[in-house]
Amino acid sequence: MRDGGALPNKIFATLWLAGIASLVASGFSVDGYRLYVMRIPLPHPYPLGGVLAVSSELTLELGLVYALIRPSTYARSWGRALCAAAFSAIVWLASAILLMHAPPYFVVHCLVLALVTVGLLVLFLVSAVAAIRYRLARVQN
Repeated sequence: MRDGGALPNKIFATLWLAGIASLVASGFSVDGYRLYVMRIPLPHPYPLGGVLAVSSELTLELGLVYALIRPSTYARSWGRALCAAAFSAIVWLASAILLMHAPPYFVVHCLVLALVTVGLLVLFLVSAVAAIRYRLARVQN
């Protein structure tokens, strides 16, 4: 994929926009911990600070995954996909530890990270199979 990576760039941009939109939308959800445990009656104010912080964190994480993948020069680079998947999994596990009593936008952040991790694992498997096929074809010729 040495065409400049226009399609992967659009995929990453779409993933980022969908993640941010999900975070912003989840800010309007009722925070069960505030309502039932802290007994703060409805309506709760929009958690602008928390949504902005988690959105910034998601932007940084997806930016690091993008830097690891380097879509414009990818070409069967299963090692990059494996590194990005490992990074994403570590960040996801570190975030999952904090899920108890977490507000809805943080739960959505963990779901987005889980989806990114699964997607990167699929990319790793597809890239590894493509690299094996490419090497086998070169050996046979």
